[in-house]
Amino acid sequence: MMKNRIIIFIISFFYLAAHAELQCFSNEEYQHIISRLPLNEEQYYNVPNMVNCNEKINLSQLVCVNNKIKNIFLLLSISRIYAYENATHTPVEDYSTYNNDFKEWINNIINKENDKAILNRKLCYIIKKTLSDNFGGEFYYEPKIEEVINSKKNDNGVIIDTLERLFYLGKSCDVRVSLDKYKRGIWYKSNNKFIIELEDKKYKFTDKYYFNYDENVFSLNCYR
Repeated sequence: MMKNRIIIFIISFFYLAAHAELQCFSNEEYQHIISRLPLNEEQYYNVPNMVNCNEKINLSQLVCVNNKIKNIFLLLSISRIYAYENATHTPVEDYSTYNNDFKEWINNIINKENDKAILNRKLCYIIKKTLSDNFGGEFYYEPKIEEVINSKKNDNGVIIDTLERLFYLGKSCDVRVSLDKYKRGIWYKSNNKFIIELEDKKYKFTDKYYFNYDENVFSLNCYR
């Protein structure tokens, strides 16, 4: 009897923990998500959710215990197909496989991140940025604090991936930007965050980006 109670407790604990994940949207914002899901026979009604609940991966375990999260990922699946077709005026050949790479990428992020709070922030950031980029409008999202999705150390410093571009953070506190080799700046740590300041064409620091803590970045010694 005691053993059964322990098993039930453990199952309940992880069930509740899963439900506590991904609190990305307010009730009002979630209603926008529901309103954008197509009804039967509407355009994109036959786009499948990228998350297959029969697939034994961590992403499925996270998503499939909560209908709200499933709806969010369904709209995310639709948004990526909509954005591609809208931009290229070319139909996606196979809705069922189009989002596979994106799904695998998110699952790898889940596999690598041990801190649940950081994982929650990263996933919410990815979801909101993707919906904003693909739909805009009521999904417009401009974060006050950016997230490092991935980071990698090398001999010169740290490379960080922020979804939109890569930043190269040097050990001497300099910054280079992947999409603009002429864009330069500085970076420095401030409490539990770090800041990147980029120069304009007149060499004035006009763009400032705030980032949450990243272990690789904080292994370097840049303060201001």
